[in-house]
Amino acid sequence: MSNKLLSIALKELHALQEQGSVFKSSDFSGKNMTYLKKAGYLKPIIRGWYHQSHPADMDGDSTAWYAGYWEFVAKYLDERFGSAYCLNPEISLLLHTQNSIIPKQIVVVTKKGAVGRVTLPHNTSLFTYPEKKAFPKESVRVNGLNVYMLEEALCKVGVSFFRDKQEEIEIALGMIKDVSALLHILLTRDRMDDAASRVCGALKFVGRKEDALRIKETYEAVTFKTVSLKNPFLKETALLKPSREHNPYALRLQSMWEKYRAVIISMEIPIPKQKTPFGIEEIAQEMEEKYQADAYHSLSIEGYKVSLELIDKVASGGWNPAQNPEDEATRNALAAKGYHGAFQAVKRSIIVCIDDNKEMTEALRKEHHKWYSELFAPSVQTGILEAQHLAGYRNHQVYLRGSLHVPFPKSAIVDAMETYFDLLAKEEDPIVGAILGHFMFGFIHPYMDGNGRMARFIMNAILVSHGYPWLVIKVEHRDSYMQALESASVDGDVKPFVAFILRCAC
Repeated sequence: MSNKLLSIALKELHALQEQGSVFKSSDFSGKNMTYLKKAGYLKPIIRGWYHQSHPADMDGDSTAWYAGYWEFVAKYLDERFGSAYCLNPEISLLLHTQNSIIPKQIVVVTKKGAVGRVTLPHNTSLFTYPEKKAFPKESVRVNGLNVYMLEEALCKVGVSFFRDKQEEIEIALGMIKDVSALLHILLTRDRMDDAASRVCGALKFVGRKEDALRIKETYEAVTFKTVSLKNPFLKETALLKPSREHNPYALRLQSMWEKYRAVIISMEIPIPKQKTPFGIEEIAQEMEEKYQADAYHSLSIEGYKVSLELIDKVASGGWNPAQNPEDEATRNALAAKGYHGAFQAVKRSIIVCIDDNKEMTEALRKEHHKWYSELFAPSVQTGILEAQHLAGYRNHQVYLRGSLHVPFPKSAIVDAMETYFDLLAKEEDPIVGAILGHFMFGFIHPYMDGNGRMARFIMNAILVSHGYPWLVIKVEHRDSYMQALESASVDGDVKPFVAFILRCAC
């Protein structure tokens, strides 16, 4: 295959990218698809369907597939069933609540056809089954897919979903302002007695007793059946507090914070405070002593190959690409330069907060953009990155390599970050604030790059401003670190991450 033939194929792929990252073989002309497959720019999904990839992707890398996962499901189902399909109530509810985890199996209800299973890449699959009589009378489009209306999904999911997915149920209920639509579903669908009890019990559980009683009394008056207000969940306390918030992203962050906060408090493993006097000079000195190790390990975790010599050169001001040819702008050198500037900005923020007797958690709302600008200013100044990179939060979707967690879409970032800083400001326990401040920042992933470094800066700013030592996460522990973050993001288990942070602090 000549470079000319591949170049022609890549031009066609570039034009097709305007419609997404998932394609059919019929989208390509001539042998272009074959050339792109051989060069590693396309990977098969099922027969006749492909997703975009990159030649540098390693075998087994799932990132490109997860990036195109929902796009493929939407295009495939639209082509095969048209409007005659709907994702089952469980998956529908997860999409309504904007659950960020890629499900291993999508279950689809169809008006016609046979039961079938389609095997997809990386142990994912799509299962279809016909449901002519119980097919939903109405559906809505979410992320390009036909799903049950939120209220009907809530009524249709079974008791096991309430027990296993309490967080999703609470978020779904929080999204519903008026329960009239719930009552309509319960009164117009068959065999809704158990569903009415689950919904009413859940409403009472989350602090909406008046809404629960309204549904109970109306349902009982019409059907002459008894509705229970029994708690349908396994836990005795709600994750979400009653509020006027109806944004699913904000509700998810609030729910996770309360859930994970309780876990951290229950572990009762304190991080030892500084033995030295708690003063500004001592803090500045301690931070400078930690700088070299922190920069080396933090940058290495992100994949930069930075030597201790380079770090010292940058810190001493000896790195000058304008005057020294050997200091030409490189990715690693610019990362080290940016890290030094950001580290100094973090130090200044901590000192100002302590000197003015202000809470760091509140100052972070204003300071975090400054830290981020310092991280990437050298790359912008040398022309490697465009100036718009420093404008603020990302304006594109991002995907995390090898992770089932998909960060929030760009449209949700501003509101999510407002909620994030509100939660930080309200948190009274600095250990909880530091650990969840770190985790939640990475979970939201507000920037195109630098999120891990920013998350660690935030954690340490909270710790140091409350008299705790600066915590260095070493590159040798990167795999455990990433696995712990994945566990908290995907499995709902924050204990491995908390335990990891505490081990690093001891």
